[in-house]
Amino acid sequence: MTFNKPLLRRLAGCLAAICLMAFSGSVQAKEKEKQKEASKAEYQALFSDHEPLKIRIELSTNAMAALEQVQGGFGQQGSRENVVGTVREGDQVYNGVQIHLKGAAGSFRSVNDKPAFTLSFDKHVKAQRFHGLRKVSLNNSVQDPTYVSEQLCRELFLAAGVPTPRASQARVELNGKDLGLYVVVEGWDRDFLGRHFKDSSGTLYDGGFVRDVGETLSVNVGDPKSDQADRKALVAALDEPDPAKRMEKLRQVLDLDRFLSLMAMEVIVWDWDGYPMNRNNWRLYHEPSTGKMVFMPHGMDQMFWKPEGSILPRMEGRVAQAIMENRATRQAYVDRLRELNRTVFEVPRWTNRVQQIANRIRPQLPAEEAKGYFDRIADFRNSMATRGESLARQLSHPIEPVAFDTNGIASLSGWKSKETFGAPRFSPEQSAEPGKAAQISMPDGSSIGVWKTGVWLEKGRYKLEGRVKLRDVTPDPGDTRGGAGLQVQGNRIEKPILGTADWQPIEMEFSVGDALAETQLACELRAAAGDAWFDLGAFHLRKLPGTVEESSDRRPRRGGGGERRRGGE
Repeated sequence: MTFNKPLLRRLAGCLAAICLMAFSGSVQAKEKEKQKEASKAEYQALFSDHEPLKIRIELSTNAMAALEQVQGGFGQQGSRENVVGTVREGDQVYNGVQIHLKGAAGSFRSVNDKPAFTLSFDKHVKAQRFHGLRKVSLNNSVQDPTYVSEQLCRELFLAAGVPTPRASQARVELNGKDLGLYVVVEGWDRDFLGRHFKDSSGTLYDGGFVRDVGETLSVNVGDPKSDQADRKALVAALDEPDPAKRMEKLRQVLDLDRFLSLMAMEVIVWDWDGYPMNRNNWRLYHEPSTGKMVFMPHGMDQMFWKPEGSILPRMEGRVAQAIMENRATRQAYVDRLRELNRTVFEVPRWTNRVQQIANRIRPQLPAEEAKGYFDRIADFRNSMATRGESLARQLSHPIEPVAFDTNGIASLSGWKSKETFGAPRFSPEQSAEPGKAAQISMPDGSSIGVWKTGVWLEKGRYKLEGRVKLRDVTPDPGDTRGGAGLQVQGNRIEKPILGTADWQPIEMEFSVGDALAETQLACELRAAAGDAWFDLGAFHLRKLPGTVEESSDRRPRRGGGGERRRGGE
């Protein structure tokens, strides 16, 4: 047999090349996996309990001049000047870092003050990472003097199964100037999506400043020129006029389970400026593998400021409103709130966590901020504890709308007396027995007293009806609202009654604009002298025909009238 030696040599060479390629590919794959694991370890270390990092930012004269032109303000924040600088952290030097100022009216500070930054490490140096991250935010925390809220609340949301960027702290310098302590927050990018979703190839939307899903949104990750068909599908479901079909369609395009957890946690920490309550500070991701939209929180520096807040607050976000307007999903929300309050928001655990973070932060604070720091921490912890007590109290009672009979009438009970001003006297002293008149007297001069009760009411129009009797009711000369009458949600008496009068009917119409609201009803006497009797056993609610677009007791828009606002990078 004759062998073609040149051919054999060529075949041997090819085989060797294939083996070399396979070996090289294997080495590259192993190296890639090794780098991935190292990046993951760096990421975990960044958000572990360590001493705050020391970050130094260096910008050229031209870059500083460009940033000095950037101004914040109310409303949607447009694109801002990007500059390139150097970032140093320990012995590590990061060149070619893209930097811009972030923040809106509440948190924005100029570059010559205490600016907040977004740092992108891979824009100009491919594959460059900061502790495994492509992008981080350095938040100036001017609205949170504890520097704890962002980290703590993000940990809470993560414990509840809601995808949320993590946070830590760092001491920051800019061109040698000590800017003080900052909160370091993980950036929104494909890496973040990959940590929380099976499929990270979808589109991530930025909710912007007080905007809802019906508006065209900016794209954080994905094609900025896309037709946003996934977002429009969500809007189409919300636009369905039939309530039953609306929820059916929503379930097809919305990750309802995670949205319920988001809603519940937003209420637990009282995030007044988040998506459910204010359509602000949120992100929206379309996960291709499920075809569903996932809402995520953004910006958590003003939490627990209203510890007594209702567990059913006014919802401004359209998706949250749809949840509350459907009895089944509203109950599912309450059930989820109750579950997460029990399993996640364990107050001793989290107040201890606050102190643990604070103990680590305190030595890194500038001298002026260090003064009274632990007092601020104590206030924050007390707010959390009070919130826990409020949630337990509110969840201890059934949350069900009052039942009306076939004539649209609902009886009332549970009346309690309350001294609003001065020294009114009540008879009986604590609560009115059914069918027995409850008296308010003013023997000691100008006073205000009420008999009150609370009921859960669904959106609609109502009339409070009953009977009252007066004897020598005389108003205080300086009180233009004096007399006897009815109140709803603390609104002033519409038609106060004065003087002496035998039993006569008394009524007040009102509207409820929320899907379900705990409504306070009161019989009031405000006078310098006199007596009023309210036949509480005869008082009832009448449901009126018609619909309500805007309730007469609609609360003011949060954030108006000088309220601090956040948003915008």
